[in-house]
Amino acid sequence: MLSRLPLANSPLSKKLIFIAILTLVVMIPLGLIESLTSDRQHLYHGVVNEIGRSWGEQQTIAGPALVIPYTYEVVQESISDTGKMTKARHTYDSELVVLPEQLNLAVSLKHSFLSRGIFRSLVYKSQVTGSAQFRLEAYTLPNLVSLHPDQARLVFGISANQAIDKINRFTAKADQQAATPQRLMPGTRLEQLRGLDRGFHQPIALRPESKQLTVNFDISLRGSQGISVLPIGQQTEVTLSADWPHPSFHGLLPTERQITAQWDVSHLTRNYPQVFTKIQEVNLQEIAAQATLFEPVTHYGKIERAVKYGLLFIMLTSIMLLIFELGQQQVLSSIQYLLVASAMALFYLLLLSLSEHISFGYAYLLAASVPLVSVSAYIASVTASRRRGVFMAIMLLALYSVLYSILKLEDYALLMGSGLLMMVLLILMYLTRHRVEEPSTPQQD
Repeated sequence: MLSRLPLANSPLSKKLIFIAILTLVVMIPLGLIESLTSDRQHLYHGVVNEIGRSWGEQQTIAGPALVIPYTYEVVQESISDTGKMTKARHTYDSELVVLPEQLNLAVSLKHSFLSRGIFRSLVYKSQVTGSAQFRLEAYTLPNLVSLHPDQARLVFGISANQAIDKINRFTAKADQQAATPQRLMPGTRLEQLRGLDRGFHQPIALRPESKQLTVNFDISLRGSQGISVLPIGQQTEVTLSADWPHPSFHGLLPTERQITAQWDVSHLTRNYPQVFTKIQEVNLQEIAAQATLFEPVTHYGKIERAVKYGLLFIMLTSIMLLIFELGQQQVLSSIQYLLVASAMALFYLLLLSLSEHISFGYAYLLAASVPLVSVSAYIASVTASRRRGVFMAIMLLALYSVLYSILKLEDYALLMGSGLLMMVLLILMYLTRHRVEEPSTPQQD
């Protein structure tokens, strides 16, 4: 039996078994803290989304585009009761959507924060300026009866109309002559066309002989989290600048990415044409140049990661206590191990509470100082040795420094954690090399 072996009955083996059991027990409070962190994070995201709905959600910009009404006819053939074939002509109205030949957009973002209670949300104000050039031609459509360029309109797609601060300029020139200014109207009347289903429009009367149309615009918007631009031009150039230091790019990656980002997109990257009817199934959101005001890791994300390492670090603290026993010739009781593990677990609760009110770095420093000071003072009192308390403080300081480094250097977290485990294992093997006796071989009768 294992219990009869001297190795199993040695004090070191019993202590290792106790540390294993203690580590499993500590999973209960760590699980509760992780669940509390998830609840607080869910509440935080709820507040952020609520602020976004009030201030302005993530904006998607598309446009401008030219919409020209037209009339077409459909011939229906039918056979009467007498067997005579009759033809009936029906006329219908539809609209032609013309996308620009050249589209230039410059988007600037200026971030700020809105607070609600202890939570704050990252928002921005945006200035969208640019121009679009259209090439007009004699469009041929099946069963076309007539085009109505005098009833045309320019549409500009914006995903959240309530976030439009001001339209500073929206002017059009047909063949280098300024078009008669018309009042801007809400909506685009293209509800079935994704990307241009929301926004505003401006009526414009075009002459049938018009060959070119140029549109210049300057729009002030509000938004949160990010902004997207749909490259609907035959050639689209987008320049985005932001004062937020952590932009994240999705969809089409920019060709240049420094303080500003720049996209140069050809119509060949997408699958819809430059001219189509509004009844065609076209998805303008097929591709987008998107920039997000990215917060690298929120404090809740850091705490969640720290709790995931909690089991490892409480186990390492217990092993450090064991190394302390072996190296300092001092025996600690099971109750003392339990109290030290409890102090380590409360560190994560303190970190969660403090980080909601101060920056994560200061919260970590204050939360870590509690177990560092209390455990070191406790060990100094138990062993009646200030030197041993200082030695324990140095070990805990090294441990919490490693944990903070793991949280900051996400890409190297696995490497650092593995190296730490290997180092602790080698130290434990070195200190116990003369302390574990081999079981004696039973004598033969």
